[in-house]
Amino acid sequence: MADQQLSVWTDILDALEADLARGVDLDQIDSWAAPTDAGPIPEELVDRARTVLEAQHRLAAELTLERETIGRHLAALRTVPSAQNTYRSVYLDTIG
Repeated sequence: MADQQLSVWTDILDALEADLARGVDLDQIDSWAAPTDAGPIPEELVDRARTVLEAQHRLAAELTLERETIGRHLAALRTVPSAQNTYRSVYLDTIG
């Protein structure tokens, strides 16, 4: 039984690490729950699981920052007048 639990949890952690390598949706990070049939995590995998969790938190923070930055960029682009008003010059401040 212990070997089976170790195998199940190794597979779970492998999948989570693969998700991290690809980058995952924030909703998946917040809502993920261990399968109910996995049993308790074996002691020898606790440190690895903590490392995965910390990496997920770092990724979530990075994605949140990127989303906020993109939002600011989109807001700035929305302030640019339409090209249909060709009777005046249009300049886009790319520095500040």
